[in-house]
Amino acid sequence: MIKDNENFEIDFSPEIESLSYFAHIPYSPMTAIAEFVDNSLSSYLNNDKKLHKIHSPSWKLRIGIFITKSKIQIIDNAAGINRKDCDRAFKAGAAPDNKDKGLSEFGMGMKTASLWFSKSFEVQSSALGEKVERTVKFDLDKALDEGMAKFKPKIQSVGANQHGTTVTLNKLRREHTARTKKQIKEYLSSMYRHFISKNRIEIRVDNEKLQYEMPPILNAPFFHEVGVAKSNKKIKWFKKFSFSYASKKAYGFAGIFDEGNIGFAKTKYAGFNLFRFDRLIQGVGENKGYRPPQIFGNPQSHSYQRIFGEIHLDGQSVSHIKDGFIWDDREEEEFIEKLKKNLQMRDINIFDQAKNYRLDRRGRDIKVQTSEGLDGAMKLAPAALKILEEIKIPRQVEISQEKPKPKDKEVRRKQMKYEGYTWNFEIILNYDKNETDWIQVFEKGNKTKDITIIIAMGMGFTQQYFGSKPDEVEGMLALIEYIALAEIVEKSRGTSKAHAIRMSLNEIIRRQPPDLGY
Repeated sequence: MIKDNENFEIDFSPEIESLSYFAHIPYSPMTAIAEFVDNSLSSYLNNDKKLHKIHSPSWKLRIGIFITKSKIQIIDNAAGINRKDCDRAFKAGAAPDNKDKGLSEFGMGMKTASLWFSKSFEVQSSALGEKVERTVKFDLDKALDEGMAKFKPKIQSVGANQHGTTVTLNKLRREHTARTKKQIKEYLSSMYRHFISKNRIEIRVDNEKLQYEMPPILNAPFFHEVGVAKSNKKIKWFKKFSFSYASKKAYGFAGIFDEGNIGFAKTKYAGFNLFRFDRLIQGVGENKGYRPPQIFGNPQSHSYQRIFGEIHLDGQSVSHIKDGFIWDDREEEEFIEKLKKNLQMRDINIFDQAKNYRLDRRGRDIKVQTSEGLDGAMKLAPAALKILEEIKIPRQVEISQEKPKPKDKEVRRKQMKYEGYTWNFEIILNYDKNETDWIQVFEKGNKTKDITIIIAMGMGFTQQYFGSKPDEVEGMLALIEYIALAEIVEKSRGTSKAHAIRMSLNEIIRRQPPDLGY
């Protein structure tokens, strides 16, 4: 016999019209889904002793998230929503008595996230020890038409040890692509990494179990100057720290990416991840890391690209959608000052190493790189001279006006001024492996010139020597750009063989390609 009062109703107040505005809360699909995970995790953390006592010490929280075109469903085996908490759970802004270690402190999550995703949702929940299951269906359109926000739940009997909650979101406002699903998986695995790694919870998205992989840490000598190692002794560039700021505590670690691992040695994953009660608040996703310029410098700096870590700020306030921290007065300024000091400790200076460490593409220090590169270049010189001896460059060569149209290309354009004339300047990167001219220059017009430089990116020389980092590629492309511009300017000044260097260079590279091993 169900002892639950079947006459009670779930109150979705405040004013019903205000519920429409929840669709405009600045969520993303990832942050909105996280609200449901927070609720499940909070339910578990507040009842973990009871749950383990009923089941076993090895029992764990399981959360399943299923996303289709027509609906989203979140299922957990947590403690459920009990009768006492029903009104609070569905009433926007009604915060829980227990602040759940910062995971559900605002009393907004399930309501706002549900209405952000959909106009209609259903919550089915059986609470630990209550022997009943309540199902409440909410439809925004119906609520607005009728001007009321109270919905009577359906109640049925269940077993004594049955517990958990299922949220089903219908009438979705947004379509979720494969890319969105991938982002959700990456976001959640990073956000709840500490709970996952401690085997406290299991999260699955469309039956895929989420995992978190720690980025590889640099193991290398200390470079006390740019490109110069102090000794051959290797150091693991990982440092734990803790400090106080504005009467609050911060703790965590900092490290330097192992740039030999291409998967992690990317600017977009650098910076600090900021946590509160083991839940990631700021820093998840591409280019979202906390990177104050006082520490990381500009986006082109090595510090900006290499330093990463975690910082736990359990005493710091967060925004109502938990996507960032709220700083008072000089709090953040003092925090950054203390953090910078901890990165510059004498025993392991993360800051200096990130600035000074240099690698070639094979992971060796710059002195080794330079020495070996010089030896290799010297070996190539006799063959290059022989090629130059054999070729004859015409005294006069007209720069072609008709440029090819490569299919696989990348283009950049810029308008420039030269001696009062307008130059429409264009660089084309041609990825065709069959191209035989390394640099091509095309010029059309008089007072207004259309100038195009085409660089053969598919040639073996380019693939071998251009490097894999943006600054390496930039340097090589700039050099080619300068050669081509110098030729055009010298031609305009009447130099008869301004083309000769470029044509000779093309011939050398064409006849003496590097061995790429394939």
